[in-house]
Amino acid sequence: MAGLTGKDLRDSKLVEEVVSSIISLPGLTIRPLTTEEVSSALSLMREYDMDFEDAIHLATALRAGAKEIVSNDKDFDRGPLKRKFKKVSDNIKSTNF
Repeated sequence: MAGLTGKDLRDSKLVEEVVSSIISLPGLTIRPLTTEEVSSALSLMREYDMDFEDAIHLATALRAGAKEIVSNDKDFDRGPLKRKFKKVSDNIKSTNF
């Protein structure tokens, strides 16, 4: 979130707004993190030279059968999924973020 908004994640109102927007997306499924994904993330860290947080996201996306990953993080360009990203400002004319 901080990378997308440029704001401090200690701002609970901002976090609440962003999380609320995300969880209300039609068709979105939020899946629990599994021990298999944590183990896979350790391997993915080494294989694609990424931090653990990115590797967790990648492991979860791979388990879900994703073909693409939405991120502003260029580290995902080294991974097996096509990275998609469009700046928030490209899609929103005005925002409270």
